[in-house]
Amino acid sequence: MTTATATLRRNQNITRNKLEFQTGRISAGLMLLGLVILLSLLYLNQVTKTSLFNYKISNLENSHSQLQTQKQQLQIEAARAQSLAETKARATTAGLVKTDTVSFVQTR
Repeated sequence: MTTATATLRRNQNITRNKLEFQTGRISAGLMLLGLVILLSLLYLNQVTKTSLFNYKISNLENSHSQLQTQKQQLQIEAARAQSLAETKARATTAGLVKTDTVSFVQTR
């Protein structure tokens, strides 16, 4: 160690003073009140987000049930349209007639 460094070190304190944090009753009360307000705001934020998501979910469930009902109605309509009796009835209303002979065309 050089003499310049030793001279600088000689004037330094070896022990450190502890930093003490003191608060009065009013300061502690205000900090506690601020903490309560902050936690209340966070809680209200979470409740608002939850209710918003519940609203969206209920709308989606309503549209899902409407689509399920529409799907069932379309399936019933498709089954009705594919039934044999319906096909025969449409054939007679279209003026189609049964034939006795059937001819086929052969291609190469």
